[in-house]
Amino acid sequence: MIVYVETNFILEIVFEQDGYVSATKILELSESNKIELAFPGFSVGESLSKVTRQGRDRGELYKSLVQPLQQLKRSISYRPIIVDLEPVLALFQDATKRESDRLLSVLERILKVGRLLELDISSFSHALTYKNQLSTEDSIVYGTIISDLKRRPHDETKLFISRDEKAFGEDRNKKKDPSYERIKTELDSYNCTYIKKFEDGLHFIEAELRKAE
Repeated sequence: MIVYVETNFILEIVFEQDGYVSATKILELSESNKIELAFPGFSVGESLSKVTRQGRDRGELYKSLVQPLQQLKRSISYRPIIVDLEPVLALFQDATKRESDRLLSVLERILKVGRLLELDISSFSHALTYKNQLSTEDSIVYGTIISDLKRRPHDETKLFISRDEKAFGEDRNKKKDPSYERIKTELDSYNCTYIKKFEDGLHFIEAELRKAE
């Protein structure tokens, strides 16, 4: 089976967010050749940009705090409080370096086993059809995946996992989000299941693998 992921799959593992354990297990299944992992090349640039921007924002916050805190530290009254805050400042710098290192490590693993979906004229043309429904970035990501789906055998088991509800809509309420319904219906037409949580995606993958045994 083929599993399509995008930018938030990479960042989930890098930032060790709620779904990173399941996302990591999905990556490990690809590394053991049990599934095929595919992702838009555009997502590599997006993840690099996100980590770089977040590190820069932290750096600016760090610089804006250092001088005022050093001035307050000269006061006997404030000194104990400032000393307690110093580990937080160190955390800013440590987290930035750690996330940058993790991103490079995660990208190396994904690029070794995953299939990078290139942005060509076909996928770009598909992306343009979604520009009134999605942001430019999300249109490129989604258009690239749809372009690849068109080339795959219809009876092949396919899965698209994305927790980006802002881009692809949400289905929590009884009244379904029109964006979610449109995307889900289109993916269904290519025999591609759409799942919004990495944990649920992992369960789906494991169930399909058991069927194939």
